[in-house]
Amino acid sequence: MIRIKTGQIAFFDRPTAWGLIMGDDQELYVVRGRDGSGLWPRVGERVSFEPQTTPDGKRAAEARLVRRALAPMGRETASAAVRPLR
Repeated sequence: MIRIKTGQIAFFDRPTAWGLIMGDDQELYVVRGRDGSGLWPRVGERVSFEPQTTPDGKRAAEARLVRRALAPMGRETASAAVRPLR
């Protein structure tokens, strides 16, 4: 049985195709690349995804857009509460 979760893009860096999703469960999930329809994720967008646990942490597989955000594309953060890893 596949478990699907939802969350919001908290950070995404297009040059490296790497970002973070803040799940509705308040956990951070790493997301890589474009979503299932080939679009680049943008901060503030709602997505659904399959959560996975790896030795490196939590990952979001098969991320799909639920609702498009109005935020500009590119490197950005949603708020001061969520900061990119250094």
